[in-house]
Amino acid sequence: MQYRSLFCVRGRDNGPRFALISALAYLILLLGFIFIGASSALIIIGLFLTPLLGLSGLRRMRDAARPAWLLGLSFIPLLFFVLSLVYGDSLSFSASCVVFATLITGFLAMQRSASKNSHYHQGYSGPAAMTAGGKGRKRVEPTLDGSAAPVGGHISDNMSEQVEEPESYEETGRGFDGISLEQWSSWAKQNRRLLLASVGGLSCMILIAGVWSLFSGAAGDEDVAQEPEVSAPQIIVKRDEVKLPDGFSLILEHDLLVMRWLGETEEPGTIWSLATAQGDKTCAHLIFNNGTRYRPVTVEQMPDTGIEARFSPLDTESIISDIARRGSVKLCGYDFSLKGSQSALAKSGSFIPYL
Repeated sequence: MQYRSLFCVRGRDNGPRFALISALAYLILLLGFIFIGASSALIIIGLFLTPLLGLSGLRRMRDAARPAWLLGLSFIPLLFFVLSLVYGDSLSFSASCVVFATLITGFLAMQRSASKNSHYHQGYSGPAAMTAGGKGRKRVEPTLDGSAAPVGGHISDNMSEQVEEPESYEETGRGFDGISLEQWSSWAKQNRRLLLASVGGLSCMILIAGVWSLFSGAAGDEDVAQEPEVSAPQIIVKRDEVKLPDGFSLILEHDLLVMRWLGETEEPGTIWSLATAQGDKTCAHLIFNNGTRYRPVTVEQMPDTGIEARFSPLDTESIISDIARRGSVKLCGYDFSLKGSQSALAKSGSFIPYL
């Protein structure tokens, strides 16, 4: 294998060599995906293979006397193939890239060589081609005066001259099924619009199908991820509410006491939390006019602009008793009058046991 010829800029590549190098590039990427998975290392491998494919395409275009910009077509499917392996989850999109690359590679490989006298060694013709030749040593003949005189010529190690001619590979000028490339070229020139329309339409269909499958697969995954989970049935807590004269209410949720009143329009959230001691410090204590204090567990701003202060069940009886007997109470900067609160509480059967 002529490894130096892979990096040659001035040589020529025939069609089979270019097709083989292109196929090996995709095969190496596929093997890398199998062994290392969808890793960013595939991008590094792709960056290494891109100049090899580009140089081979450049030599192929020189051999076919075609404009060099045509080799850019071979980079498009390679780029999408690498991205589909690293970031994509759609196998059909990767397969579409391979099919698209096969069409482009076949089109470039079938271009007829413009040189009639080029000799190809393993599909390559250029300055990096290896020539095989025996390196011998000079034969020395004895003379009458005892001195040695060199005699022109070379002999090899086995005492015979061997000259190996470099193996050459010439374009046969034959295409598929024995049809000459000239006939293919003539047909393509006569039906250029039909050929371009067919190739372009097929390529667009492949790309659209690949992109569609990529996005449809992602949408399907989102639908699966967004399927509603079966949650446990919520326990409905009975709330017994008593509205007091000064615009606030007392609510019993079993043994838990909630004090509720309408506040200002603010975003719903926690105003005060006893667990973290964070929030509005004026909500840290419920203070009666006789100085009795109770700590609310949480004070929350509700979506309906209401404010609810929840207390420990251990303080429920004491708080209800003080509300029925005291004159006023303060919480979160609000001062509530307790006038008429005892009669309001006595009308509720849930609060009577606490009076």
